Order: sequence, then structure tokens, then C-alpha cells
Amino acid sequence: MKRSIVTIGILSLGILSATSQGQVPAPDKCFGVIELGSKGIKAIVVEDKGRDSSKALIPPLMIEEFKPRNKNCYDGDTAANVAEEVKNITGAMKEKYRMPLSQIFVVMSSGIPAAAKERIDNTVSGIAVDRIDVATESRLVFQGIVPPHRRHKNEVVVLDIGSGNSKGSYLDPDSTNSDSFITFAFEKEVPSGTGTFAKEVTAKKQNGENLKSVAEKISGEQLLGPLQSMIRNKPGMQNCTRLYLAGGLPYVMTTLLHPEKIGSVDPEDPTGKKTSDWVPLTAADINRFYDIATTNPAELLKPDRSKLGEAAKVELDRVVGIFNQDELTAGAVLLKLFMDNMHAERKEGIFFSRRALYAWPQGYVKEKLAARP
Repeated sequence: MKRSIVTIGILSLGILSATSQGQVPAPDKCFGVIELGSKGIKAIVVEDKGRDSSKALIPPLMIEEFKPRNKNCYDGDTAANVAEEVKNITGAMKEKYRMPLSQIFVVMSSGIPAAAKERIDNTVSGIAVDRIDVATESRLVFQGIVPPHRRHKNEVVVLDIGSGNSKGSYLDPDSTNSDSFITFAFEKEVPSGTGTFAKEVTAKKQNGENLKSVAEKISGEQLLGPLQSMIRNKPGMQNCTRLYLAGGLPYVMTTLLHPEKIGSVDPEDPTGKKTSDWVPLTAADINRFYDIATTNPAELLKPDRSKLGEAAKVELDRVVGIFNQDELTAGAVLLKLFMDNMHAERKEGIFFSRRALYAWPQGYVKEKLAARP
């Protein structure tokens, strides 16, 4: 891989920061992660909080989120844009936090196709780019969003519907190791992400055909059989009592259906000041999303803003640009396939975690810190 000095660029910094009052941690305590996903680029800076009295690693504290950038890593002509964005974010992190380059990690998610990964490897310079496989990403998402009091066997299954693929995990009920996971995902060649599935659908749609009908036909032919086989082999997908959703499509769905929940107070916070990370959902919510997205997706992109606060309006402005109408339709068919076969209607609870957007990058840093001597 080529290596050269990274030129400092300019980037509009994060939407949420613990450093807004000048409380920047020491450089050796700051670590950055730049996630290259199949739909875009996200980045965070976390603070190493050290270890507790028993020498156990304290989870690193996220101190800044960088505004997501929708730079598609799939297409060859955008590889240079991805490289430029990495250069800009890296420079901004170094400038603000004075951290060395060795404490900034650039990681490609599992949903990026191999050919695109090669293009990125050959284009990004000055910093090593790591690759994460689907099983590791699934495990890190679980560790990043499931709170300790919910980490019981047969309780939580996490489903992450990304743009490049869909995957998930739950605790292994047959293992004595509390950190042993069962992970699940489709084979690489199966178009199981919102973006990859939508691309397959639009490519096979003939003039005059209904997009929903084509999506459901392809879903039945390419996804249903493998999904049912997966569930037979990994019954926790159905048997776990709670379902936690992650990934771009659940994020967009939750924000468009329930913008009033943005910025709501955490009901479990005794101070009444903490913003809730969780949005409860129902099977009816998901069916409503499916109904609208497959009949009039444009309606979803125009939610009523009249009674919303500024934070909700800013969030809506962000999500309406993530997926186009065809992707919303295809994604809704994909989501409903999972919900029907995982029996979402039988779950005690369905939740979307806002922390899921940055879940596995936080877990990635945690594992890097834990591995240090």
C-alpha cells in the first residue's frame, strides 16, 4: 500500500461533542475511527478512559461524531472522493486533538465489494486501511449497542441492515463464555443490503413493471430460501425475545416514522437531562413503513415538520438524502422479509438504537485498547 504524508484538509465537525467547552483530552487518550461503509463515510473520536480498579477496560467515551458523508465506495469514479474525504477527516482529527496518526484507524466495512476495497486500498495514501469481516462487524455492533443488563442468553438478537449487506448476532446459548456469539449473514454474492438489493431490482426491472413486484419476486427467488435455512440453523433469530435494529434502513425508517422521538428524554435518567438512545418500535410500525414505501415512497420523504423542534428538522434533512425512492421501496421489501421470518410480531420488544450508527467503530477501538500491553 502506498504511504505518504497526509495533507490537512477542512471538514465541518461533528453534531455532538463533549469538547465544545474546550475540554479536549490529552492526545495520548484520543483515538479516531473513520468508517468506510458501502453507502458513505462516518467518523468518531473517542477517549480512552483506562481501566478500573479490577484492571477491566472501561469502555471508551465517544467525544465527537463527525457529520456523515454520503460518498459511495462502490463506484470506481468515487474512489478519489473517498480518499480525499479520509485525508480531510484525518487532518481535522489531528488538528483538533493533536493525536498521532497511529491512533487514527481507517476501516472498511464488510458490505463493500472486494473490487471496491482494492480501489480504496490503491487510492487512500498515508494511512493504513483495515478491513473488517462480516462476523466481526456483527459481533461489534452487538457489543456496541446492547446494554449490560440485556446481555442474557436468548434475550437479544441484533439485526443490522446495511447498504451492502444484512447481518446480525446473538449470544451463543450453548457456550459458557459470556462473550461467545452466533453471527449470521447471507453469502457474499447474495444482494442482501438495501443498496445491493435495490441495484439488483432496478437492473432487472423491465419497462412498465412495478418495482415492488420485481423486488418481491427477487426476494422470493434469491433471499427467502437462504434466510429460512439460516433461521433453521440459528434459531436464536426467532427465539430471542427482543429485537434490536441497526443499519441505514432502520435508521431512516425510524427517523421518518417517528421524528418526534428525536431528542426525547431518556425515561430511565433520574436527572431528566439525558437524551434517549432508544426508539421503541412495533410490528405495526414496520408494516406501515412497508405499506407507504412500496406504494408512495415520496410521501415518506415529506413528513410533517410543523410541530418538530430544530434538532428533529436537522435530522430529517440528513435522512431524506440517504436513500432514493427506489431504494426505499426495495429496502422495505427486504426488511419485511426479515420481520416476517424472524416473527417480529412475537417479540416482547423491538427497538432501534441511535448508538448503532457508530456502534462497531466504538467496539473496534475498545478491542484495540484491550490488546495493548
